[in-house]
Amino acid sequence: QALAQCDNYLRGLGITPSPAYDTAGSAKMISENKGLPDGCTPSNTAAIASDLAGKTYGLNCLDQNIEDDTSNFTRFLLLGRAGVAQYLNRKIPSKTSIVFTLPNTAGALYKALSCFSLRDIDCSKIESRPTSASLLSFLKFRSQVTGRKRRTQAAVPRFRYCFYLDFLASELDESAQYALSHLREQADFVRILGSYPAKSRLVGPVANILEQLKHADPAQIGDAQQLSVEDRERE
Repeated sequence: QALAQCDNYLRGLGITPSPAYDTAGSAKMISENKGLPDGCTPSNTAAIASDLAGKTYGLNCLDQNIEDDTSNFTRFLLLGRAGVAQYLNRKIPSKTSIVFTLPNTAGALYKALSCFSLRDIDCSKIESRPTSASLLSFLKFRSQVTGRKRRTQAAVPRFRYCFYLDFLASELDESAQYALSHLREQADFVRILGSYPAKSRLVGPVANILEQLKHADPAQIGDAQQLSVEDRERE
């Protein structure tokens, strides 16, 4: 992805791209002089990576903002079985991601978005993706179980779309709960993927662990990582 997003810059300088397993990994390969492609050395090779990766592996920044489209960015999510909504409060700007499907009727998406606009909840992103076969089968099965009007085989769509929506509020906010309840009345399927702080802020146990690592002895961190690996191997 990084090479494709900087294609014009690389072509303009006549640089031959060589893919790596990830951007930070390519910076590590150059720093350690390990795993580089044939003919590549730390003196004739550069990595497309973040400023943080360069600082972490002791590399010099040769250029900045080399992407072809300045509005293009990649979002990374930290997933877990336990959410962090309980650590959010009114002082922490929050965002919630949901996914839902709608009936194939006129104005269905307009009605769904009005659930949020009527309560002054701003939406920051929406995109559609084809519904998976398993979810489509579930929706058909639930429609039959709940006794909804059956369609003929010819009338059943071969695919439907899921809508992925981000709105700027926590799922625990009162207005958001009313909006989600209203949306469930409009949609065939709604799932809350999670609430989290906006602008990449960390909260909860992850934030506490990172704060401890900042003040920890590097040797202790290495010992803790090695112990963690050994524990997983025994399991």
